[in-house]
This record gives sequence, C-alpha cells and structure tokens, in this order.
Amino acid sequence: KEYFTERILQEGQELIRKWKSEDVYPYKDDAQTPIEVAERQMFDIVAVKLHESLPSHEAADKKGKAFHLRMLRQVIESSPEDLQNIIAEVLNLPSKSREQLSELLKDISLTGIINASKLVSDRLKFITGLEYLLFDEAGKKSLKERSQLHRMIAENTWIFGPEFTVSVDDQSLTEVLRKHRIKLGLDIIIDEPVKRIDGTVGIVDLMLSRSIPCNREDEIEHLVIELKAPKVKIGESECSQIKSYAFAVINDPRFTSLNARWNFLIISNEMDEYAKMETNQENRKQGVIFRKSGSPDLTVWAKTWSQVIKENKYRLEFVRDKLNCDVDKKDGIQYLRKVYSQFLKGVVIDGECLISSDETANLIK
Repeated sequence: KEYFTERILQEGQELIRKWKSEDVYPYKDDAQTPIEVAERQMFDIVAVKLHESLPSHEAADKKGKAFHLRMLRQVIESSPEDLQNIIAEVLNLPSKSREQLSELLKDISLTGIINASKLVSDRLKFITGLEYLLFDEAGKKSLKERSQLHRMIAENTWIFGPEFTVSVDDQSLTEVLRKHRIKLGLDIIIDEPVKRIDGTVGIVDLMLSRSIPCNREDEIEHLVIELKAPKVKIGESECSQIKSYAFAVINDPRFTSLNARWNFLIISNEMDEYAKMETNQENRKQGVIFRKSGSPDLTVWAKTWSQVIKENKYRLEFVRDKLNCDVDKKDGIQYLRKVYSQFLKGVVIDGECLISSDETANLIK
C-alpha cells in the first residue's frame, strides 16, 4: 500500500508543480501536523487520478480549475468518508473511473487516518468548548439545562464511555423499563407506571445503554443521567433525588434481570460539603454514593463536570499528542458555534452572545 501511494505521488509531482505555478493548488503552506500530512497526501493522490479521468478539468480556465481543486480539498477535510459519492455526483465521473477511484480509496489507508484524526480533534474541541460554557461565569448563568446543555450532551454520549447510545431522552422511569425490556427481550407486561418510594413518577434526563464487552452477548449496561444546570450545586436533596430513581429500580420486580447493570449518575459543576462526604467513602470508588451487587446490579454516582472533562482529556491525551493536535478555547467555542448553534441562543461567553441576532434569525428561517 505504501509503495502504491508513493508511486502515484511521484508520478503526479510534475502536475502538482504545474498547479502551484498556475496558483490553483489550494494549499499555500507546508503541512505541519500528521493530520495535515495525511490530508495533503490524499488530496494529491485523488486530484492526480481525477486529472487522468477528466481531461476537461485541465482544459478549464484558471478560475474553474481552482474551484474544483478547492472543492476537493474541502471534501477531504470535512467528509473524507463521503469522498467517492460526492466526486461521482458533482463531477459526473465516468463509471469506469468511478470503479478505479473506489479501488484506489480501498487500497490506501489515509481515509481511516483522516477520519480517526478528525474524530479525536472534534471531541477535543467539544470538550474544550463545553468546559468554557460550563465554567465561564456568564456562560453557566445563561446556559439552560434542558433546551441547551441536555441537547448537546444527548448528541455526545461518548463523554460517559465508549459505545453508549441514547435509549431514553427526557422521559419517565416507566419508559426506562420499556426500553430495558425491549433490549433484553423480556416477556413482561408493563401496565402500571414505575414509581419512586414516595409514590411520584420520576422523569429522567437521559438513559444510555451499551452491551458489556467480554461478557455474555445479551448482557446490558444502562446509565441513567440526571443533568443539573451548572449553577445548581449537588447537595443532600440532589443525592436523594438520584437515589430515589435508583431505588425505584430495586423495588420494582419487573426490573430484575441477571443480565443488566444499572448506573445512576447526577452531575453538575459543584458539590456542597454533604455531597463531597458522600462521594468519598472507604471501600468505594470516588463518586459512588450507593452500591448494591446482585440482581439488579446497581451503582449510584455523583460527579462534577470537571471530573468528567478531566477523564475525557486523559483518554484523548495520548492520541492528541501523537497527532500534534492543539485545541484552545477559541477552537472549542468556534466548534460549538458551528455544530450546535441551534442550542446556543442567548448563551453568553466573555460578555458576548455566542450566537448573534442575525444568526438567530437565520436559524428561525
């Protein structure tokens, strides 16, 4: 594969030099990071192959040629996995050339490198941007729990662990039971609501689920999350609330299953002294405020966002270092504005609204 890649690059060097002299080559500076090197190599390989397949490209005027090359660069940087489809649709590539391009992309590993690099980069940007949203004094006061924080977290469940997906979003404990039954194929009738010890019906923010690796195929892990607004400190009442949800699971025989682990988590920016004492007890992992083994297996957690962000940065650090990928506050905030602008209306950072009135008007349209 490396020989194949190098051969194409060598054969195309004269053409690339020609594009540079015509000032249509879309890269002006040298590649600095491993991500940029991989993207540049893929661009050169695909651009050379397209040139061979589309003589009309070389016959185009300078403006048209520059546009095609610039568009190719944009596709590689933003959606390398969709490269083949986009080129076929936009440039109307002949079927034979399409097949050749497909084989080419299978034979080179650059797509995987770019995709993995982009994934890590985007996750670092999200974590960095989220950190500023949560801890900026104006940001945490203006950030709304359900319509903003909740929505962004629902689209980034990886921050709580790999392979988690959303099962229940802002619904009752009864719906939690229904999803649990479906995932395990349990033959139980759900005609009565699941209630807490005090008889009330609890509404959970998120339930995430995943298969437990290295165990039985049908074994499931659930994580039920209670998100608190950044300005709300976790204290005795908040700990009691998340425990009441967990105890509803323990006390409802319909939840009993040997094939499920249940985790309940309450999370916010800060804890008071009561919660700190609860989360630091002998013979328990930090953050655990209740533990029960058996059926069902149940753990109740209380954590701060700084703990979760630190855990994620630690997990991503090794890859970040290898990719030489530096992400700062500006990168993080720009990423949130670009990807989650629909959730950021009215949120203030450093004294300024993240989404301007013009951008808000465009969202409404």
